Amino acid sequence: MGRSTWRRRSTTGGRTSLEDNNQRTERAKYLFLSHLQARVGSSLVSRLGNLSPEAIFEAPYSELVGSTGNSEKAARAFDQLQRSFDARAAEDQLAARGIAVLTLADDGYPAMLRNIPDPPPALYVDGVVPEVASVALVGSRKASATGIETARKLGATLADRGVCVVSGLALGVDSAAHEGAVDAGGRTVGVLGCGIDIAYPRTNRALFDSVRRHGALVSEYYLGEAPLAWRFPARNRIIAGLASTVVVVEASEHSGALITARHGLDAGRDVWAVPGPPGVRECRGSNALLADGAGVLWDVPEFLEAIAPHGRSEHEVPASIVSSGLPKTEAAVLCGVGLEPRGVDAVAMRSGVSMSELLPALALLELKGFVHRDAVGAYVRRAVP
Repeated sequence: MGRSTWRRRSTTGGRTSLEDNNQRTERAKYLFLSHLQARVGSSLVSRLGNLSPEAIFEAPYSELVGSTGNSEKAARAFDQLQRSFDARAAEDQLAARGIAVLTLADDGYPAMLRNIPDPPPALYVDGVVPEVASVALVGSRKASATGIETARKLGATLADRGVCVVSGLALGVDSAAHEGAVDAGGRTVGVLGCGIDIAYPRTNRALFDSVRRHGALVSEYYLGEAPLAWRFPARNRIIAGLASTVVVVEASEHSGALITARHGLDAGRDVWAVPGPPGVRECRGSNALLADGAGVLWDVPEFLEAIAPHGRSEHEVPASIVSSGLPKTEAAVLCGVGLEPRGVDAVAMRSGVSMSELLPALALLELKGFVHRDAVGAYVRRAVP
């Protein structure tokens, strides 16, 4: 088999400008590096990114990176790909599935992602990445019921504010964050740790479809790439890179969400964490972030004003509540119920409703599914009634 097919021909029969040719060859280079990265990881790819397309497609591997410290696996993968890669065929396959590809050679590549320490050479996009403020909501797959509910409510509240929710479509906190955004009719982006055409875990297939309709699925991995374990920590840098703020909702000491937080810090993002009860295993990692100086997300209106200060004020009733036709008193009480459990006195103070009216309104809101009362009698808001 000959060398890779990387020079794109004109489809119009006329001459293609030098500028267009350069653009296409640069795109082909980054597509090649994307395929290579899926096989050998990013350390080698980052060393090749500044080379010309001619060098990458035509020079022997040994001339590009030398023999010292490079594995036989990397050399073999590079040689095989160099001989077989066809950029036009790859782009045609993507187009046939309605999937876009943005490379580091393209102006449309997300600017925030471009500026992280290790941006993916290519980003495959199924849907449309919203050009609005974005917040990454991440956490454990095996989160507590409280963590799941908190993620869902945060997703809904951010979406209602016009903020795009970015997460990893994993079970637990990620799924809940996406669900909250979708249920609120907002925008959300799911970052995959496998090929752009693979729904993993399979139980989330319906959620994948919902996220696609409300935003986009994105991946640095081409069609058919399996969900290998090492790819999920790698994808976490993309979750952090697409957002201006990273929020860890709930994470144990060894949760992958902490990797996302570290990537966020490396990329200069603001990192927040939701405080959890002391000593609870599911919250040790997120509480450790707080001890290290992460922002404390204990008051949602305060957080919203910090990350989206030009949106709705904390006293304004969300559109989802107005459309529900709640009576004025119930709507006011619901505004006083937060995403963290609050006692009756705190709800009364925040809502401005007298206790004689508050208790009946809370009972009705609970019956209608707008709020939930926990084991100690505190009230929290549900994302969707």
